[in-house]
Amino acid sequence: MIGTEAFAARVFTGRDVRVPFVINAMPSLPVLLLDGGLGTCLESKPYNIQFSAATPLWASHLLISSPQTLLELHKAYVGAGSDVILTATYQASLEGFAATRRHPSIDSDPSKSQGNGAELAKDGGSGSKSESYSEEDAFQTMRSAVPLARKAFSIADRPGEIALSLGAYGATMRPSAEYTGNYVPEEMNTSEGLARWHRQRLEVFHSDAAIWRDVDYVAFETLPVLAEVCAIREAMSQYNSDKKWWISCVFPNDDLNLPDGTAVSDLVDAMIGGAHTGGQKPWGIGINCTSITKLESLIVLFEAAVMASIQNSQAQASNLQQTWPWLVVYPDVAEGLVYNTVSQTWDAVEKPCGTKITSSWDEEVAMIVRRASERALWKGILVGGCCKTTPDHIARLRARLIDQALYNQPHE
Repeated sequence: MIGTEAFAARVFTGRDVRVPFVINAMPSLPVLLLDGGLGTCLESKPYNIQFSAATPLWASHLLISSPQTLLELHKAYVGAGSDVILTATYQASLEGFAATRRHPSIDSDPSKSQGNGAELAKDGGSGSKSESYSEEDAFQTMRSAVPLARKAFSIADRPGEIALSLGAYGATMRPSAEYTGNYVPEEMNTSEGLARWHRQRLEVFHSDAAIWRDVDYVAFETLPVLAEVCAIREAMSQYNSDKKWWISCVFPNDDLNLPDGTAVSDLVDAMIGGAHTGGQKPWGIGINCTSITKLESLIVLFEAAVMASIQNSQAQASNLQQTWPWLVVYPDVAEGLVYNTVSQTWDAVEKPCGTKITSSWDEEVAMIVRRASERALWKGILVGGCCKTTPDHIARLRARLIDQALYNQPHE
């Protein structure tokens, strides 16, 4: 691996990117562990859930068919050492529930299903005698994901935090479009339309005071377009609270831009700058559902962009640390595979020469966290995994972070 300063100058943009790094001999930034890829784990052993076009809610379908299966997976991540658990609501939406057929054997109370959900997820409960879920059914089921995730920490008798997982609008489309940003209808290509849609989904949780109080973070994940970043800041501006929330984006193409072509400098300005909405600024910003081969390049670009945004805001140099957000990173483990949103399968792809990693996923992530921590720019780092990241991956990552004195085991 090349040195930090050299890496910053050689990041793959066609121009130099230089960040005034402060290298600490002993990293001191707080580090928290996120969980992994809930949906992709459910597709694998021992769960073997088969999702299809008949299950537009994807992993959220198990809030209906088998909440016990979701709880078992949440517990596995807690057992692996995750400090923050994402709810099973990434693809949950009112539209998704309206398109889901009610299975005759399941009551509208999802807690009454105790199987592993494999067969119900396979057919989506479709049938001539079934009917769709009502809006009230959708509200109750989506909210049930929060106490379900909380229960995993209670059973383990250890503290932990819950992040409300809210995927991009494109994640609720069929086929999904969070990797392309090709949104329909046309209204969803505007910040105004996307802000209305995100506010509607947020209100499902905010309208229940107990549920909203139990949410520690709101996670807006896998965003592919600049308009949606601006829309989310606008949507969150109506909630004048201290709720922590983050925005993470996806970088699936061969370059280091969003799928809509937005450069990182413009993206970060939209995330934390004041020119776009004047709304609330997120607690954290970052990258998810992206190849680990790009992760460090993107982090360095993010750092340069945050520095520029702070300087543009005329922040005093002595107060820089107070104005930096948390870095949130959870890359894929699915190296050499790409998700086909039409067939809903993982297809093998040939990676360009020089882009393959030679170390394990956990070793690579730990090294990236260490270098980011040594640069001492972010307020803290929340790190985990996305697609194909199992509890075993999280446990191994935790062990490496402890070995490198990057993680102080806050819940032990």
